[in-house]
Amino acid sequence: MYIPWSSAHPESVKRSFIKAELTRLLVVSSNKSLFEESRLEFYGNLLRRGYPQDKLKLWMREVQYTNRISVLLKKGNKNANQGVPLLFPSSYNDIWKYMNLNEVFGKITGYWSHQGLVVPDELCGPVIKSLRCTENRFDKPST
Repeated sequence: MYIPWSSAHPESVKRSFIKAELTRLLVVSSNKSLFEESRLEFYGNLLRRGYPQDKLKLWMREVQYTNRISVLLKKGNKNANQGVPLLFPSSYNDIWKYMNLNEVFGKITGYWSHQGLVVPDELCGPVIKSLRCTENRFDKPST
């Protein structure tokens, strides 16, 4: 079951899930022909879910079998000292297209340091946006 094109998910979510699935296929395919076969099947499934061909062709070019070695090396060398991720919970909003959380967090910790405060080690992990759909009146049960 894939997200249908007609869903209210932002295009960035649809593109990301396609890229993630192609990366998964890249990792599990031991040769190029298996990858291409799986990729073609995935492409057909997405077309049946209403995805436009032009978008699919553009997005599917982002993951190529020639990148397999670098993807496998990245997966095997996760930095254990990276720290616990810092989640910034919010809702889907166009403002996130224009905000760089790493810059915002850098300004915050810079201000703390300027004030003589020490940034705790727990706050040194990667910064991640955690976005949820906005609520609407149909999400809540009627009472």
